[in-house]
Amino acid sequence: MRQINLAAGQKNSSATQYHFGTKVGLIEALFDYRMEPINQRRLEMLAELNKADTGHTLCDLVEALVHPLADQLRTHSGGYYYIPIVAQVTGHPDYHEIAQHRSRHSSGLQQLLILLRKNLADIPDAIILQRFGMALRQVFNELSDYQRLHGRLHGRDNLPATADSGMALFISSLVDAVSAQFCAPVSSATLQELDRQSKKSA
Repeated sequence: MRQINLAAGQKNSSATQYHFGTKVGLIEALFDYRMEPINQRRLEMLAELNKADTGHTLCDLVEALVHPLADQLRTHSGGYYYIPIVAQVTGHPDYHEIAQHRSRHSSGLQQLLILLRKNLADIPDAIILQRFGMALRQVFNELSDYQRLHGRLHGRDNLPATADSGMALFISSLVDAVSAQFCAPVSSATLQELDRQSKKSA
């Protein structure tokens, strides 16, 4: 919070705390600012898929998960820093509270999950939900690593042209990897454990 005050040129050392309350409040405000356009972009991609009326492939759906986030690395308005921040926040002890706040702009993710369930009808719902969470974390972490390895954290707010030129291949490969994770066969060991937990909670 102190560093933000300094960067903003605020002489009042408590200005950021007064405005956001806590660090969690600050992160929630960041989510509000970034998630709204990301969610809108995802909804637009899903609407385009519905217009095509040719059905949704798993790859199409995963692209709607990945591309709105990947686009943040190309922005000139600070979105470049959003991805690594979220990748770090997922390990924060208050993450569940933050994630609840993020749900204000999750209508695109909710629609996407419904379509994934239809596409992966042979996979138990509990496994799809687990894999959905894994996929989100994987996408944030992989994009964050790409930014860290190819970007410059100081002095610029988007990826340099040399990194962006190879980004299309990286994003396509990431979509392939996440798609494979979603449709991977469920092992007998996992099915047995799922059955055991279902009986335990019944």
